[in-house]
Amino acid sequence: MNPRLARTALRVAALTAAAIASTSVFAGSITGGLAFPGDTIPALTVVAVDMNSGKQYTVETRAGQRSYRLDVAPGRYIVFAVPHGPGVEDEPGEQPLRGAYSAFSVCVLSAPDKAEAGQCQDHQLLAVEVVGQETRKRVDLYDWYLPEAEKAKVLAVKPVAR
Repeated sequence: MNPRLARTALRVAALTAAAIASTSVFAGSITGGLAFPGDTIPALTVVAVDMNSGKQYTVETRAGQRSYRLDVAPGRYIVFAVPHGPGVEDEPGEQPLRGAYSAFSVCVLSAPDKAEAGQCQDHQLLAVEVVGQETRKRVDLYDWYLPEAEKAKVLAVKPVAR
């Protein structure tokens, strides 16, 4: 093979490998449902924060959207949503709204009769572990009634633009 052609082929192979490694081909995913304590679901920013590194992954949803998907690196995450729009934006002096994946979210889905009877009372945030290219499903952001200790964990995170 021509030495010049061989060098070009090696460069192309190296660039291709780098491009593949930098894409989400090797990423895992987190998917789930969305809810909101109102008549309609506003536009949301869904945030997954790696519990070890603090790295954030975000996705924007449209008003009325009922599910989301986030591509993430392997890790352990807390996942929550920040609403956008008139009447739901954070206002000075008002309690910020945040929806999160918690024990309440799991209870509401797995035991609707308990939820209806008011027996889903645990609002502890749940860690979501993503291994390799795994897709973690049913990470539903249904808990908008976080107690102060859990809400403080979420409010400590300032979502960064993607």
